[in-house]
Amino acid sequence: MKRIVLFIACLSLSGYCIHAQSVTHKWIVDTILIEGNHITKASVIKREIVVKPGDSVAETHIPLILERSRDNLRNISLFNFVDIDTMNLGINHFALKVSVVERWYVWPYPIFEIADRNFNTWWRARNFDRLNYGIKILWDNFRGSNQTLSICTRLGYDHKITFEYIVPFIDKKRRLGLSFGFSTGGIHEAAALTNLNNEVDFIKTDERYIKTDHQAFVAFTYRRNFNISHRLEASYNHYHAEDTLVKFNPMYGPCNVSYLSVSYLFKADYRDYKHYPLKGWYMDLEVDKYGLGILYDGNIDLWKFSANYRIFSPISNKLYLAFGLYSSFQPDILPPYPLNAGLGYGRYFVRGYEYYVIEGYWQSLAKTTLKYTLIPQKITRLHGIKSEKFSKLHYAFYLNLFSDLGYSKPWSELTPTRLNNQLLYSIGIGLDFVTYYDKVLRLECTLNHKGETGIYLHFMAAI
Repeated sequence: MKRIVLFIACLSLSGYCIHAQSVTHKWIVDTILIEGNHITKASVIKREIVVKPGDSVAETHIPLILERSRDNLRNISLFNFVDIDTMNLGINHFALKVSVVERWYVWPYPIFEIADRNFNTWWRARNFDRLNYGIKILWDNFRGSNQTLSICTRLGYDHKITFEYIVPFIDKKRRLGLSFGFSTGGIHEAAALTNLNNEVDFIKTDERYIKTDHQAFVAFTYRRNFNISHRLEASYNHYHAEDTLVKFNPMYGPCNVSYLSVSYLFKADYRDYKHYPLKGWYMDLEVDKYGLGILYDGNIDLWKFSANYRIFSPISNKLYLAFGLYSSFQPDILPPYPLNAGLGYGRYFVRGYEYYVIEGYWQSLAKTTLKYTLIPQKITRLHGIKSEKFSKLHYAFYLNLFSDLGYSKPWSELTPTRLNNQLLYSIGIGLDFVTYYDKVLRLECTLNHKGETGIYLHFMAAI
């Protein structure tokens, strides 16, 4: 009997010990200490920390908390360096210590840019008349609140004046954001037609603008947590095109159009570093409606649906795999040429087809990249520069192999071009350079399904 009582007592004591041990593994966040934020308000930084003072967290979760908070702060693009560590304040109590190196936020810099779809298109012709110049004032982290103020006056080949103001949070809970802006401009040379070789033909008039554009927009964003966001935008759009464009391309559409549009964008972003991710995933869904029947819109009544999915996975310490899918669809109703969609714009192109535009009402694109860390991220200092905003920098090099697939279905009203209705594919090798201020430089050599080879330069991550 004594043995039974002793056994039960031991079980009870062991259960108490296990419970006590689990309690000691719970840690309480006492405070969040921040250093290095000479301009940025502490509330902006604390918004990105996944815990708050008073929270109780398991000891095993602390490394993940530090990692996620660091990623969140890197992705708001206010700091060149972010370091987060813990400080033991006693039994089961600790503080988070956040150290940041702020960026330079006010950029009054001259504009000197190409007026083509991308650098490679311009470089093939090397037409120095197709250059823009002017001044742009970009004020990031305006008022220390992660607001962005942008004013641009662009002259040269394309004339344009723009204003944009972005306020990420306008409520006390820091969830609701607001942005608004306008742009007005004119160009002497405009895209008039995508020919059967999938190249864009331009029409130029030296004495007057061949096309003018005016736009104003207002957008609301809602970010309830760290990774999920919603954006709702309404805009007014007006363009006037000379009848020279319509004579050259009878399918160009009306010359004088004013219309309203609305769009909704959903984002789920779990990437470690959105400008050059190595781990995590991203997804977005977007719905656009052009023309609401309120203004004279030239019978514009267009819906567009698009989706993105990208995943990034480490294979080993130096090897990474990235995969991206993109697809967009709109009804098989031919829109005015200025509203055409397709592969070849922005980041949505099959690598190796930079010189081509493959338009249609449905496009799909798949990209795969295998990256090898040639030089892992290194931190260095530039001597002779006192400000840490510029003197302390990081850089890394990645060697990559890639393969892309793409497809575009043309509108039934148009004659299919040579690259429509067929599978586009390419393979290649590239070298990526990543450094501070979110700068990415990619040099790629590709071979496409037409047997064409080329060397291309890009300034953003491929996926």
